[in-house]
Amino acid sequence: MSAATPIDLADLYQVFERLDGGESIALVPSADGPELTDPPGEPEAWLGVTSSGSTGRPKLQWRRWREIRGGTVSKPGVMGWTWASPYRPWTFAGVQVAAQAWASNSAIITLGTDWAEAWASLAENSVDAVSATPTYLDLLLQEEPQEGIAWEPRQITLGGEPLRSAVGERLRRRFPNSNFTVIYAMAELGVLLKTRRVDGWYEVESLRHAADDWRVVDGGLEIKRGGKWHRTGDRVEVEGDLMRVIGRLDQVANVAGTKVSLLEVTELAEQVPGVRRAAAVAEPNPVTGEIVCLKYAVEPGWEGAVVLESLQRTLRERLRKEAWPRKWVEETVGPAQNAKRAVR
Repeated sequence: MSAATPIDLADLYQVFERLDGGESIALVPSADGPELTDPPGEPEAWLGVTSSGSTGRPKLQWRRWREIRGGTVSKPGVMGWTWASPYRPWTFAGVQVAAQAWASNSAIITLGTDWAEAWASLAENSVDAVSATPTYLDLLLQEEPQEGIAWEPRQITLGGEPLRSAVGERLRRRFPNSNFTVIYAMAELGVLLKTRRVDGWYEVESLRHAADDWRVVDGGLEIKRGGKWHRTGDRVEVEGDLMRVIGRLDQVANVAGTKVSLLEVTELAEQVPGVRRAAAVAEPNPVTGEIVCLKYAVEPGWEGAVVLESLQRTLRERLRKEAWPRKWVEETVGPAQNAKRAVR
């Protein structure tokens, strides 16, 4: 028997107790939720989490509760910690963080995008562990009060999107004594890669613990579970024993019949001095079908006009003409609603 539960973070501990009692439960947001499906089977308990919905209506993905429960850490060193996260509680990432806090008899608080409020909450609650996307924490750093706040967590867990090395370096400089864990996970398949590196690369060995086999086909990662191959939809790069997740395979613009990689444009833009974050997106155009639009954020202390001139020169020198951005928007490039699928 499954129960659909419109959820917020404060309710999750009660849900976990029910799951421990053998009940299968589907977590759904209070509005615009996924189409409900029955859990795969009894007698074990299943937890239904909501997928991103990046290609349509969100889907319900059923996960074995014992697997989520088994992934939590209950060592004495983490017992009683205070955890913080901006993840939505009905998603796989939100459940992972809350389950860890619950298993370690800890409190958990919700973070928002009122940055002054978020900083105050982290300091006032003496938060020990924070779990968020790299972009969220990078924006938090960018909005740190000028007088500074004496707060440094014991644990920082990053996930939900690819980690750029520049962001990892900024986080490491600000939090030199924190323990970092970087996770690549999917609601459909669970945690696939985990590392303590903050340069965007994962040890391939960690993937071998999560999959029967893996391969890269046309730049896209596929993993094998139970004799069946699953496409993750992510573009990856492999160098020796290391792998990095670049972004989604479907991040492509069609400009006058030519396919343009938005990931390539984004990565090149973020290498330009003075660019803190960038996101290349496709916009409709009546003549060419689509054009490339580059949204970018400027590093504090840099002159916007100088950065734009450098961006335009660099991208036009190094990209083919179809990939040149035709629209340039300086703005705050923040956390996307669907972080995993986003290019920051």
